[in-house]
Amino acid sequence: MTRVLRGTIGALGAAGVLALIRLGSFTPYTAERDVGAIVRLAWRARGQHVRECRELTPQELERLPVHMREKEVCEGRLLPYRLVVVVDGAQLVDRLVHGAGAREDRPLYVYEDLVVLPGTHRVVITFTLAASPPAHEEAEEAHEAEEHGERREADTPGQPRQAATPPRLALDTTLELGSRRVLLVTYNEEREQLVVRGGSGGS
Repeated sequence: MTRVLRGTIGALGAAGVLALIRLGSFTPYTAERDVGAIVRLAWRARGQHVRECRELTPQELERLPVHMREKEVCEGRLLPYRLVVVVDGAQLVDRLVHGAGAREDRPLYVYEDLVVLPGTHRVVITFTLAASPPAHEEAEEAHEAEEHGERREADTPGQPRQAATPPRLALDTTLELGSRRVLLVTYNEEREQLVVRGGSGGS
């Protein structure tokens, strides 16, 4: 192929690309009307605290310094909650939410983005304690909460005591979602219930 022929082919190709670009500039563009909306679940839960104890083996005791050798070791953790989300009769979420941290002893965090079509949707959310604490744990928890409340009243008068999240939270509502709209479902600690922010909803 000669240099002249290659140049001619290149010029024709460039002209074709320019023609396509110019043709595209005259093509009308219609933006998408039904872009998805988002139901965002985001909250923090204090959960139900339990204390688990076990006896150390002789081998484990040998590895500890003398002043730290106790036959029984106890650790606290938060019981998990089960999160279930049903939208228009279809179950979109069903999972356990564990306490944060390696020992699961820190608050539980929920964060879910559910993409739905614009329009009216019935949303049912339940956040339920997945296991019941032992009876003695409930008694200890109540005693600790009472003492903790007395200390808070003495240290910071007028400040409400932070209680553990109730064993069951539920929301059954109808939401009207517009295109690109984001509605937030979160936990209101003062009312101890799930609430919707950023849009209309009714039971």
